Amino acid sequence: ASTRMKLNLALSAIALLSQALLLEGHLFSSCTDGSSGGKVDNLLIVRADKASLTTSEKLAISTYSGYLARTSPQLALVTKPEDLAWLNTISETTTDSNSLDDVLSMLPCDKCTYVLCEIGSNSTSAGISFASASKDPVIVATSDEVVTVLEAHGITMNLNLTDTSDDAFWALDQSDLVFSNHVSILQNVNNPVPLSDLSVKCGALNWWGEGDCEKDPQLPSLPARALNLLTPGESVVLGWGGGDDPEWDCVHASTSYGSFGMIATDQAINAGVLNIDAESVGLTPQKRKPAAPQDPDESPKHTISFVMSDGDNVQWILNDWSAETGNNGWWSSEDRGKVKMGWTLSPSLGSLAPTVLKAILDGATENDQIIAGPSGAAYAFVNDFPDDATFDAFSAETSYLMDMAGMRIVNVLNDEGWAESTKNLLEQDNIDGVFLYEYNGYSELEGAISFVNNKPVVGGRFNLWSPNFYNVTTLVTALAELPNLTDITSSDGYTVIPVHAWSHNVTDIVEAAQLLEEDGRFDIVLPEELLRRVAENVIQ
Repeated sequence: ASTRMKLNLALSAIALLSQALLLEGHLFSSCTDGSSGGKVDNLLIVRADKASLTTSEKLAISTYSGYLARTSPQLALVTKPEDLAWLNTISETTTDSNSLDDVLSMLPCDKCTYVLCEIGSNSTSAGISFASASKDPVIVATSDEVVTVLEAHGITMNLNLTDTSDDAFWALDQSDLVFSNHVSILQNVNNPVPLSDLSVKCGALNWWGEGDCEKDPQLPSLPARALNLLTPGESVVLGWGGGDDPEWDCVHASTSYGSFGMIATDQAINAGVLNIDAESVGLTPQKRKPAAPQDPDESPKHTISFVMSDGDNVQWILNDWSAETGNNGWWSSEDRGKVKMGWTLSPSLGSLAPTVLKAILDGATENDQIIAGPSGAAYAFVNDFPDDATFDAFSAETSYLMDMAGMRIVNVLNDEGWAESTKNLLEQDNIDGVFLYEYNGYSELEGAISFVNNKPVVGGRFNLWSPNFYNVTTLVTALAELPNLTDITSSDGYTVIPVHAWSHNVTDIVEAAQLLEEDGRFDIVLPEELLRRVAENVIQ
């Protein structure tokens, strides 16, 4: 018995040590380890929104930017007004430039070489990967015009990869190239500029092939080889896939191989520049207490919370979602703040782009509440993790990032919507509950409520999603016709409404809320308040 006890204690110690090692570094910490910290006094920006720059020029600038960002952000691209708004969060001042020639005149690079590639093919991925794995600065050149500019500044060719256009495996086949086992970049070769700076900064493999992530561990497929580079329980895939069903295939594959899943960033410009140290901008885990209870009406009412979808889509957050120009219907909507509602947002922003997260939190009204978007630290099907150790690591990282953002609810999107699959997340002290959606249709659970670890797991009931499900009028009618809708002791008395971001906006939520208020039997609340009422009143 004594030997068995010693063995058990030893195994427990190993398990605790393993967990500690997993949590020692957080998402993207490997990308900022060598950097000088946070914001900068001045940033050189290339005004691609005003000057006519080719994709080849922008790619050369972006890969050079990624190398510079290994130490400190110095160079960025502005392709639209939203880019400049986010760049202003990391720099006190900016200096404009209009070309690659301007950049190399203002930020000369004596140690630079270039890798010659063919644009829009596997050669592009190979070139970015080569630059990523190189300790010295390597600029990716994909046109004669770019080569001319580089050589005019004394930058010579390091390697010619134009003959690798049909070879998706070139970078993986080079034994002397070492890539990050924490970050992997899946990016379409026909749109190579986004994430190229982050790829170089983080030393990440940049891969595409046909973009098809379908899991096939029995074959030496590109996804299998790329994903097997990553360390289970402490890694993530950025970008987005191709193929017939990129969302299903890539989230499923990345989760099944043991990474934390996908972060949709395939249109993210300047991700490497925005990736600075979170503590330097005042973002640290806060252990925020739950919000104060909202006084209920004297007579029981049906409690509703509207939750905007797709906040896990970081490239959207960095682009149209937060556009300062005009009323875009989302975060910049003139109607935001008129009605209590929830916003899903990827907590990974706290590590990936901390000044972006801080700006969003600072701009929230008292009627906006941010919850963790699917499915926590990254978009994962949590029932697909290969083992409990990986899920535990994912849950701990989710908890850490949610603390940084002041979030207490996580929206889980699963390929199978059973509540028990969220148990590892609900073991975290600062996660009060889960809003659980099914992959096919969000609200297939029809408002079902379960308790896991004595915490509520609430399924979506009706989608505000046209034309597939409900519009404002049909949604209000369906809610009004619910049986037992004011029974606060059962799931009948509560509704989470996923709002499909691509077909409905804040103005639609305001209209629906007004109609429900006129009915008199409904109470529109923030997500945490709905969860608190469920926990307090629903009979387990």
